[in-house]
Amino acid sequence: MKNKLINQNTKQNFNQNIKKELFQEPTGKGVIFIKSRKSDDKIRNMVFNIRAHAEERDVDIVDIIVDESSGLDVDRSEVDRLWDWIENSHVGIIYLKSIFDITSDEDDLEKFFARAEYYGMILIDMEAHVAFVPDTVEENAD
Repeated sequence: MKNKLINQNTKQNFNQNIKKELFQEPTGKGVIFIKSRKSDDKIRNMVFNIRAHAEERDVDIVDIIVDESSGLDVDRSEVDRLWDWIENSHVGIIYLKSIFDITSDEDDLEKFFARAEYYGMILIDMEAHVAFVPDTVEENAD
């Protein structure tokens, strides 16, 4: 029950920060992050669908990170690998199966969004069909 409340509040808070009229289709390089313990075939299908979305928008996918761990603690090696892309590369777009694949902890999720925004990342939640665009991208779009 607590997770559901946290997830609804967090998603609502982030949805309020999106200015859809200023959003431009992302272009550039991207990384896919999927947290799933499903079969390889199902994961391949997820990747195929996300790649198709990216290709339609001229986004070159440079890495696919699949997190098959059972926990949602933010201190996981796959999340560290994602951070490396965010902080130390030319990548500007992160495709997530769901934003809640990063963590179910509201404070940790807010910290993730703040750091991703600091580095100018566009986050795309494929499950919710929502893009989180940092203010710096929106300001540069004019």
